[in-house]
Amino acid sequence: MVKKPEKLRAVLIDRDGVINEEPGPILKPEAFRFVPGSIEAVARINQAGWLCLLVTNQAALARGQMNLGEFSAVTRKMNRELFRSGARMDAMYFCPHHPDWDAGKKRSSPKNCGCRKPEPGLLEKACRAHGILPSETVMIGDTTKDFEASRRFGCFSIGVRTGHGGQDGTCSTKPDCWQDDLASAVDWLMGGETMT
Repeated sequence: MVKKPEKLRAVLIDRDGVINEEPGPILKPEAFRFVPGSIEAVARINQAGWLCLLVTNQAALARGQMNLGEFSAVTRKMNRELFRSGARMDAMYFCPHHPDWDAGKKRSSPKNCGCRKPEPGLLEKACRAHGILPSETVMIGDTTKDFEASRRFGCFSIGVRTGHGGQDGTCSTKPDCWQDDLASAVDWLMGGETMT
């Protein structure tokens, strides 16, 4: 088990199922709805002086279900609503790939990339861009892919019970601790809650 950072500098957050509700791929801005308490949680991360970095798989781009313009429109809606509440993402890193799909066409044979979680590429890129070590980082996610990417990267992971709640069945990896949602994860990081 990786130790909780003594000096926390960045919180890496998965998007779908952690920041926003996940009824399926979020293809249009009107489908983007925040998990209750997540906007306030991001604001508290900002106020604590930690970087808030979004790291998200977006396979709908590879499947051809949406294009970059539509993805940008969803991102703008998220950022606008965060800004209205005095919150912000400091940066966003996303993987547009899928091993079985490319530009809306099924691949003849799978092709893996280094940035799609459970690979640690997105986490590495985000932290490298800000000069942050894995030991100064916490990853908050809802899938076993998030937990496995954290393990491979070498940072502490918090699982939330929103979204998939670790029931996606992709990897056998468990997080270093569980919290109910992003808000309670931030409470715990700030010392207000106990580990579960």
